[in-house]
Amino acid sequence: MIRYVTKNDEGQILSMMELVKDDFAGYKEKEFLEAVYNAISNDEAIMEEKDGRIAGLLMCSKKEKELSFLAVHPEYRKNSIAKRLIEKMTEWFAVGDIISVVTFREGDPKGIPARACYHSCGFVDDEKLTVFDYPCQKMILKICH
Repeated sequence: MIRYVTKNDEGQILSMMELVKDDFAGYKEKEFLEAVYNAISNDEAIMEEKDGRIAGLLMCSKKEKELSFLAVHPEYRKNSIAKRLIEKMTEWFAVGDIISVVTFREGDPKGIPARACYHSCGFVDDEKLTVFDYPCQKMILKICH
């Protein structure tokens, strides 16, 4: 079930982040929680639950048209959770809108699953960037539903 995140989900989110934080360059718990609270207050954070716990989390900025965060609990990977969260997020945007996400560059072993997921959801490669002193790639998705 996909639903909006609430502040009551903080414990579950932090528990999942302990398992996946190494996948996120520059991760700092305090700043991450501030971003979560900001996304909650703007209805820009959704999660999928399985077995009564968080299986995946997505945050985006509707104003910036940017997917800012996506993570799936290691026990629930390869179950289309990220794809369902992205599909739900696209409902917030109009046809013709272009949504961006920053991820790892092609060839980076850390980015293989994320890039495959984004490509399968229709994202295409855009400009190369450096974020937190780490080489990254911007990918974009044109909304056409």
